[in-house]
Amino acid sequence: QMPVFAVDHVVVSVSGGKDSAALMQWAVENFPKEKLVCVHAKIDIDWKETVPVVEAQCKHFDLPLVTVEAVDKAGNPKGFLSQLTSPRKDRKTGEMKEYQFPSMGQRWCTSMLKVGPIDKFVRTLKGGVLVLIGERREESGQRAKLEAWRPDLDNSKPGRQVVKCSPILDLKENDVWAVIEKNNIPKHPCYGWGVSRASCAICIFSSNREIQLAAQHAPEIVAKYIEAEKKIQHTFRYKPATKTRDEQKLTIEMILKAGKV
Repeated sequence: QMPVFAVDHVVVSVSGGKDSAALMQWAVENFPKEKLVCVHAKIDIDWKETVPVVEAQCKHFDLPLVTVEAVDKAGNPKGFLSQLTSPRKDRKTGEMKEYQFPSMGQRWCTSMLKVGPIDKFVRTLKGGVLVLIGERREESGQRAKLEAWRPDLDNSKPGRQVVKCSPILDLKENDVWAVIEKNNIPKHPCYGWGVSRASCAICIFSSNREIQLAAQHAPEIVAKYIEAEKKIQHTFRYKPATKTRDEQKLTIEMILKAGKV
C-alpha cells in the first residue's frame, strides 16, 4: 500500500528493456505527465542500440529524459570494465585487492553504475519524490521478497522525502509483452535476436547462446570482456566458493569456440 505523502516528482528508472517499458505505461496511467521524469543510467557495456530505444520510448510517451552516468572524483566516466580491471582498496583493512566479475550475491555493477547515479539525481530534487523501478517477482528469489513500496531513508532528508516503488512486481513476462503490444511501445531489437534480458550486452546472467549473440551484435564489448578475463585471471563465471565447477572454468573464448561463432 502506498505511504501517505505528497508526490511532487515521479522518477521513472528506465533501461530500454521490456520491464521498464511496462513501467512507463503504468506511470503515465497513474500520474500526471508534468510530474514524471525518466532517468537512464548509461553504462559502457550496454548495447549501442539501448540509448536510442530509451529515447524512442520517452518520445512515445512524451516524457522528458535525463541520462546519468557514474563518474570518478575527477568527473571521468566510471565504466564497468575500467572498474573491473582496477585494483580496489579494502575499506576495513586498507589492503589492495583485485575486483572479480559480479556474482548473484555481489552485483556491484548494478549498485555502483546504475542505482548510484540515479540516486544522485534523486538527491537534486526537493519535496516528495517517488522513484519507480521495473522489478518483477518472477525474475529472482531476491525480487520475489520485495515490498512494492519502500521508504528510502538513505536519500531522504529534511525537505526531501523519497519512496521507492516497484509497481509491476506481480506481472508475469507474458503480461509485460501484452502491455507493450497493446500500447505499441518501441521494443529493444535484442529481443528479436534471441536475448532474454536487454540489460548489458554481456552479463553474468547471460547464457552461452546469449554470449554468442553478443559476439555477433556487440563484438567490441565481448573483445573487451575477453581482455578483462585475461587481466584479472578469473573467468566471468568464477566464484571462489565453488571454483572447482567445470562451467566456472570456461572462458568467453572457449564458449565462443564451442558455438563456432
